[in-house]
Parts: sequence; C-alpha cells; structure tokens
Amino acid sequence: MGGTIKFNACKELDFSEKYSADKVLISLGEKKVCWSRHVFDGEPRLIQFCKLRGRLNNPEMCTSKKTAQCSDYEDFKHKVKLKTINIGGKENGCR
Repeated sequence: MGGTIKFNACKELDFSEKYSADKVLISLGEKKVCWSRHVFDGEPRLIQFCKLRGRLNNPEMCTSKKTAQCSDYEDFKHKVKLKTINIGGKENGCR
C-alpha cells in the first residue's frame, strides 16, 4: 500500500521518476524520503539526488539546513508519493 509523505528538505532534492532507484522512507527525527539503489559491494545504497550536484552519497544530506552540502540550500515542503510505506522496517532504510 502506497501513500504520500510531506516533509521539509532542500528544494533542489530530486524525487522525480527519472531514476531507477526506489524511493524509501527514513526516520531522521521526523520522516523523510531518500533513494535506495541496487548496488554492488562497497557502493552507497541509500542516497539523495540533487538537481544541481547529482548523486549525494548520504541519505541525510540536504534534508535540513544542518546537513546542507552547499550554500544553495533552500527549505522546501516536498510531497512525495511512495509505492509502499513500511514505517520502522530496516529493509526500507529506517534508522
């Protein structure tokens, strides 16, 4: 069962459907969304995509001003559709 998650993060984070990775829910004090990639050993699985800088190899990057990777951070209310929502499951990246 899918649903929609609303959360604040940098406006440049990209949650469009153009990537082959899956959007997953993570818990960083509040619920946020990152990407889960199918990867080979040693590569980061949970990441973010930035419209300005491409792949960010940490799921927490740019989810708040504190974790901003650049001076272009601008707070934005994202509304992201997920195929499934499994809050609390390690398999979806929740911490």
